[in-house]
Amino acid sequence: MSSDIVRLYLIEDDRSILRFVEGALRHRPEWRLVGHSDTVAHAEVMAPNSLADVFLVDLGLPDGCGEDMLRLLANAKPDAELLVFTVFGDESRLIRALQRGATGYVLKGCTERELIEAIEQIREGGAPISPLLARMLLKQFRAAESDADAWGGPDGRAPVLSERETDVLRLVAQGYVNKEIAQRLNIGVATVSTHIKNLYRKLAVRTRVQVVRAAQARGLL
Repeated sequence: MSSDIVRLYLIEDDRSILRFVEGALRHRPEWRLVGHSDTVAHAEVMAPNSLADVFLVDLGLPDGCGEDMLRLLANAKPDAELLVFTVFGDESRLIRALQRGATGYVLKGCTERELIEAIEQIREGGAPISPLLARMLLKQFRAAESDADAWGGPDGRAPVLSERETDVLRLVAQGYVNKEIAQRLNIGVATVSTHIKNLYRKLAVRTRVQVVRAAQARGLL
């Protein structure tokens, strides 16, 4: 478990969820809730100026939708992680949130420790998704693969990786964590995280193990 300080910003209008997040932070006393907005209007002004590492974003806000906040934050805070924390468990909302910049999607009703684990995973370059939604995505990927070569793109070809993405992929395959990869490549940890997110997107996977397996299957390793 990481002992690094993690600064969180919550965009949520339900006060009970605010109390839930504050309760979850008791499991990680070194983490900090550095901001909270209960409307889109407030978040648009305050969130981009915060020092948060992770934004917890609800999709159902009283004066707008959280997907718009995701797009704003993805542009304003490119080094931050965007974790959707919502009651909406439909596939369309999940896909739209990921397209707008979310790097994880957790459903309300999880335990405090499950939320903490999701934040830890996202800080390590993972893409946490609630199991129910992950199963829906898996079904979608399997359906797509039935219409194309296994592990290939729409035209059956492997995705094109940049030279740096390939470097990161090889180190991931060797078992190095983000900090170690950053040191070996002389780049920032946030940059490593960005490359790993790109690998997830290009290979249509959500874990480091799946990245390696998919890359091996496509001849990228």
